[in-house]
Amino acid sequence: MQERERDGDLGRDDAAAHCGRMPLPMGSIFLCAVLSFGFVPFYHSERLRCFKHKEQTLIEQMVEQMGMADSEIRRRKALLLLGIEEAALLANCRAFIELQIEDIVAEFYRIQMSDPEISGLIGDADTLRRLHAAQRNYVIDLFSGSTDQKYVNNRLRIGIVHKQIGVEPKLYLAAVKTLKDILFKALARSVADSATLEKTCQALDKLLYFDMTLVFDTYTRSLVNEIEAEKERVEIYAASLELQVAERTRQLEEKVSQLETALSVVKKLEGVIPICGVCKKIRDDKESWQQLEQYISEHSEALFSHGLCPDCYEKEMRGIRALRDAKLAK
Repeated sequence: MQERERDGDLGRDDAAAHCGRMPLPMGSIFLCAVLSFGFVPFYHSERLRCFKHKEQTLIEQMVEQMGMADSEIRRRKALLLLGIEEAALLANCRAFIELQIEDIVAEFYRIQMSDPEISGLIGDADTLRRLHAAQRNYVIDLFSGSTDQKYVNNRLRIGIVHKQIGVEPKLYLAAVKTLKDILFKALARSVADSATLEKTCQALDKLLYFDMTLVFDTYTRSLVNEIEAEKERVEIYAASLELQVAERTRQLEEKVSQLETALSVVKKLEGVIPICGVCKKIRDDKESWQQLEQYISEHSEALFSHGLCPDCYEKEMRGIRALRDAKLAK
């Protein structure tokens, strides 16, 4: 159980509305900043739920991708002058911190709960209890005297979740400052020798900076991943546009072809059309003669509706009357 808590799994199992990656209110984001202290963010109790297996897998994969070699860990500690002496100083204070851990955590949350918005976001006592437990684990871990690969991976994991839920760096740094001030006061109550106290506070300051470098690495890597993902999305979209343009071009070419065919028919009808002066039949390209109506219908969209004009009507009626008179004369 202790190993599970030290690795941060307790916090990850207990919280997790952020697995949906939704934007958070300002107060909630501020509270999420303490993620770097070993626990995950929280919302109203009714929105609290366990991490999805998929989200856990993605986080662990990213931690694995960002895994640091021992040489890089040593290099970072050397840059901060964080060595064996600092680890020993912090480890020597673990017993003092464990005795004061409840007061330390209570003070931290007293400051958080003094804001009405943050207090409302915490929700209920059960949520607050889980946060207290995770905070205790993180603080005690600072005084374990160990900054091995497991420690580093846990900090990377915390940073990844930070970025996923949208915690701004300025809020994260403010939370670090709050915790550091509280821990300095706790050390001052326990370490009588002023020289030792100063060195211990410096050691803690270096360790918190070490944690911050790891967390900000995850911010940078996450941003790079987002840029690469966006680039891939744009490339896919561009390829899709090319396909759409190609399809649209093909459709336009078909329309052009249809228009050219229609225009060729119109031009043919506008040209010289050989027509019989008596029967009005038209000679086509195959040297056959067609009725006028048939030819025009085949070479255009025109249709014919037959009737009689006034002159033809009168002519036909005279003929009919002449036939009738002829029959009556007989």
